[in-house]
Amino acid sequence: MQVITKDFIKSKRVLLRADIDVPLEKGNVIEDFRLKALLPTLRMCLENASRVIMIGHIGRPQGTVVEELKVSPIVDWLKSQGYEGVLGSGKLKVLENLRFDPREENMDEVFAQELASKGDAFVNEAFAAYRPAVSTTILPIRLPHAAGLRFAEEVRILREVREKPKKPFVAIMGGAKVEDKLPVIKVLAQKADAVLVGGKIAQVLIKHEGDPSVATLPQDDHAIGGSNVMVGKLNEEGTDIALETTGSWEKLIMGAKMIIWNGPMGKFEDPKNDQTASVARMILASNAEIVIGGGDTVAALNQAGLLEEAQQKGFVSVGGGAMLKLLVDGTLPTIKALS
Repeated sequence: MQVITKDFIKSKRVLLRADIDVPLEKGNVIEDFRLKALLPTLRMCLENASRVIMIGHIGRPQGTVVEELKVSPIVDWLKSQGYEGVLGSGKLKVLENLRFDPREENMDEVFAQELASKGDAFVNEAFAAYRPAVSTTILPIRLPHAAGLRFAEEVRILREVREKPKKPFVAIMGGAKVEDKLPVIKVLAQKADAVLVGGKIAQVLIKHEGDPSVATLPQDDHAIGGSNVMVGKLNEEGTDIALETTGSWEKLIMGAKMIIWNGPMGKFEDPKNDQTASVARMILASNAEIVIGGGDTVAALNQAGLLEEAQQKGFVSVGGGAMLKLLVDGTLPTIKALS
């Protein structure tokens, strides 16, 4: 997989696939973590390319124009970061939400040719957008291509976690998407010294305990039968892990040399559900190498005022599903397309 260099993009029109799928509210970007991760690659492109055409998607408009999902808030954010001049001159252009056109997700070859004709080279800096689409897996076939700086860093770090984790290795899985998390838990159980499970996924696993179609995992905080997968107890409302769960995990977390965390421990949006923040503080207080991912995880860190500290002490992935998919399979459709 080639990584972007100054020589690769020198004096070319660059189609930059960016991850602009960020939370918007009333026409404003309300969380810009992914956009900030894009900036080093964008700067390199603007300094060396003849023109940069940024492309990407926001939300799931399903092939129709949705006013609330237009790219204008992204353009306004770029202007606030000092890019008003290059936007005004046309050196940087942001195309409208690609998913307004149904051909983007339908893998339409004519649409691919229309996009490819706008550039001389393609750079993918949208690690989180890993599913096949014209702008992620067909354009690399049509144009000379490279991975963006952040994309390459994501792949390197997550493959190191998958292939050579430092020991003791603790994985913490939360959130609500059981169908996404269960395969990851099974893979990590073979590599980690402990897999700690909280959030809605813990509730589902407890409810279906004994059902082999869902999982055969213990429902206590203590390993059962030699298993290293520990499903946390929940509070009475089932909206958060119990305080005793957090306490029982502390020794494992503080003794780890590597920690990977994806998914909150409960409904963190409600201030009374505070164990996600407690677990986050514990992770950040450890001496472990830390890798964190997932949109809700980033949101929880942001709400607790811990996102900046997490970025300083560890690696915060821009991808949630992409991070999990790479940990399970070792690759992604977008990585294959760039190879």
